[in-house]
Amino acid sequence: MRRKSFLADRITELRMQKGVTESRMSRDLGRGTGYVNRITTGRGYPGYEELMHICNYLGVTPAHFFCAAEDGCPKRGLPEKMNRLSAEELRIIENIVDSILKNHQKD
Repeated sequence: MRRKSFLADRITELRMQKGVTESRMSRDLGRGTGYVNRITTGRGYPGYEELMHICNYLGVTPAHFFCAAEDGCPKRGLPEKMNRLSAEELRIIENIVDSILKNHQKD
């Protein structure tokens, strides 16, 4: 997959999941209303720092951003889901994961 096409598709996918328009996202990023559209149509390309701002805005890590479903990334939606949990719920999940990992070490 071409890099610009991947970026365009991924930004569009995550933006739609967030429920914002291209122009709203552009304004929220402090840019002109057509900024995101230029990226998603392949007429523009964000630099490293701007891509980090985009990831932050979309609520994903760079690793999650570049992990596409066709790449076989099963953990893709987990960080966003976990961000909605309470501290106590996260402790429970951490205990479960620790228990699973201990079982793996025994094998």
